[in-house]
Amino acid sequence: MYFDHQHFPLVWMRHAATGEVATVDPFLQLEQLMRRGHAFVLLSEGMPDPQRQNSQQGKALLKQGSLWMKRNKVAIQRWIKALIVIAPEPEAQAGVEAFADTYEKFWGYPLLHSASPLAATSLAQQLLMVPRRNQYNW
Repeated sequence: MYFDHQHFPLVWMRHAATGEVATVDPFLQLEQLMRRGHAFVLLSEGMPDPQRQNSQQGKALLKQGSLWMKRNKVAIQRWIKALIVIAPEPEAQAGVEAFADTYEKFWGYPLLHSASPLAATSLAQQLLMVPRRNQYNW
């Protein structure tokens, strides 16, 4: 897995092809993104493959992620606004919704879904908007 940040603050979470080994540590990439000091939203074109998560490598990555998350919890909650999964089919949407509470409790930010990349981008922009404090925006 790696993070495509060409369109920051919209960051696409890409999954490496089967058998492909990631050359960049995804946790290091996240740390670099958070060091920018600007909120961002993660987007993904699908949920991770459950069989891959149950593999030896998947379990090791989950453990590494848990330790990393505990060390970076404050920064994660401050800078990552959500993960939006592109889920056009109702079954996929239901799967995201079923996992959303567990995901948010673990990672500290919401797991949302959208039917298309365009709708996901629009939702991400809404999440990134700075709330107005008063009519003069101060």
